[in-house]
Formats: sequence, structure tokens, C-alpha cells
Amino acid sequence: MFGRREFYGSTTVGDRGQIVLPAVLRRKYKINAGDKLLVMGNEHMRVVFLVNAEVLGSAIDKMEKQIKEFSEEIRKTKGR
Repeated sequence: MFGRREFYGSTTVGDRGQIVLPAVLRRKYKINAGDKLLVMGNEHMRVVFLVNAEVLGSAIDKMEKQIKEFSEEIRKTKGR
């Protein structure tokens, strides 16, 4: 369902709540200094994940455009 899972090592939460992302992970996903990452989680599963804010924003914009196009097609179909 979620594709192949990969292990990138471990990290320790510091006194200020900060973590260091392993270099191999940063390289693979092209995470650079200054990138904005959204921190999301699922309390029930005790899972935390990171999402690149720019990539997510772009995906949402594309979905909104497609929804608008689909809505227009539905209106046209109802009008026939």
C-alpha cells in the first residue's frame, strides 16, 4: 500500500527537541538546509513523518485544478 520501506539509521532527540536527518536520507530525497518540512503524525500508530512543504503544495494545487475540471465536466453532463 505504501511502497517499499527503507531504514536510514537512527537519530536521537536533543534537549531542544531537534533531530539530525541521516545524510543518506537527505541526499536521496534532496533535502537541503533551509527546506521547509511539514511534520505530521498518527497518534494511534505512534508514527511521525515528514513531508516537503513545497512538493505537497504543488500536489494540492494540481489536485484542485483536476477537481475543478472534473466538476465542470459533471455540470456539462447534467445539462444534457
